[in-house]
Amino acid sequence: MMVLECECGNRTGLFATGDRDEHGREFIELEDDDRFGFEIGEDSVVFRCSFCGYKYRLKQYAPFE
Repeated sequence: MMVLECECGNRTGLFATGDRDEHGREFIELEDDDRFGFEIGEDSVVFRCSFCGYKYRLKQYAPFE
C-alpha cells in the first residue's frame, strides 16, 4: 500500500487490486475516494484533496526499460 497525505493532514491509501495488465503491472485504486479525487491528463495525474482543495501533480516520466 502507498499512502498519500495532503499538507492539511488528510490521508488516503492506494492499494493493489490483484488485477494485472498485459505487462504484469498491478492496478491500484484509492482506498477512500471521498478524501482525494484525481484527473488523468495527457502527461500527468493530478490528485486533489477533497478537504482543502490543494492539488498535487504527478508528472509522467520515461518508462522503465
